[in-house]
Amino acid sequence: MATGNEFDEERLFDELEGDESVPTEMTETDIVRKYDEGQARIVIQRNDFLIPNILQMVEDKDILDISPSYQRRQRWDNKKRSHLVESLLMNIPIPPIFLYERDLAKYEVMDGQQRLSTIRAFFKNEFALTDLRKWQELNGRRYSDLPSRIQAGLHRRGLAAVIILTESGQTAEEALEIRQHVFERLNTGGEKLNPQEVRNCIYAGPFNDMIVELSRSDLFTKAWGIPPREPDEPRKVSRELASNRLYATMADCQIVLRDFALSDLTKFHSNLKLTLDHCMIRMQNISQEDRDRLRSAYLNTLDIAIRTYGDSLFRLPNKAGALKRQRSVPLSDAVLLAIRKLDHKASMLPKHAEAILRKTKDLLTDEKTNKILTSRGNTRREFEDRVNLMTDVYHSVLGGEDGQ
Repeated sequence: MATGNEFDEERLFDELEGDESVPTEMTETDIVRKYDEGQARIVIQRNDFLIPNILQMVEDKDILDISPSYQRRQRWDNKKRSHLVESLLMNIPIPPIFLYERDLAKYEVMDGQQRLSTIRAFFKNEFALTDLRKWQELNGRRYSDLPSRIQAGLHRRGLAAVIILTESGQTAEEALEIRQHVFERLNTGGEKLNPQEVRNCIYAGPFNDMIVELSRSDLFTKAWGIPPREPDEPRKVSRELASNRLYATMADCQIVLRDFALSDLTKFHSNLKLTLDHCMIRMQNISQEDRDRLRSAYLNTLDIAIRTYGDSLFRLPNKAGALKRQRSVPLSDAVLLAIRKLDHKASMLPKHAEAILRKTKDLLTDEKTNKILTSRGNTRREFEDRVNLMTDVYHSVLGGEDGQ
């Protein structure tokens, strides 16, 4: 039976995105041509690496980039990491890792990040074994606590690797397309990539990097209750951060992307998914100057929202009417986009925090306006209605200030 908190969390994830992309129609001739043109594009090589080789490689990012920009975030807990170590102890075959050779003898991890991170962490004594089934005697032990003979045995174990060689891509564009599409179709541990993880792969680049950076900013993590940025991420993250679902699934990045994608609703496509995808395409090659402007505007808007709403930011009302329940993604869209529409007048909102909180609470405790602000509907009209409601609130409290 789900608890209230579990229900609230699932609601938040349901709000993010539910639309599917529309498949492209092709004739039989087009299909055959696509098949013929794709033949022999990928050149692979199979290698076996012993544990000492793996440890040496993961410590040298120039040789092996374990966290390229398109990788999903870490999800394994100590129980799952311990099971991998137990498999090594028992010499149970482990699925191969997939590497992309970005230059001669220099690689990036396409699939196997969790396995490699686990091996590095265990041999550095960063976690103790737990929930071992065949080797229960070793539960609670770190690598340094193991008998020397078992340590030596582990050093004889290895991982198979499938390497996609540089020859696969005739041009830089082809090479990018190959590694992105192969990564998109690899599912570590049977976990299918969600839409934002796919975007993080396909549209890797400066704009995507900016989204990731903003999602780990102090303002954003404070607004959404996510553990703050850690010194060694993404190569190493704490258990608390890894278990945060917004972080682990890159939902935090999608929340940031929504703001950029919805800031101009004239560019809204037939559904939210396509709108987010096209925003990534449109912004992929924008200049550093434009990225700096967008970054500054987003952080400024979020700062105003935090100073106005405090701990009530993006929250829904509880039974007593106080804004203390779970956060709402549609409500966050409305709040931030409405603040953005005020331009320079937005800086005056924190002075009217009490009135804004009262009026926002009134909207959220009224059945009709609550439905508009928090509905999971993702049509252009629904987004416009939400933003207009919050814009009216802000204009009403600003009243005669600054020429209003």
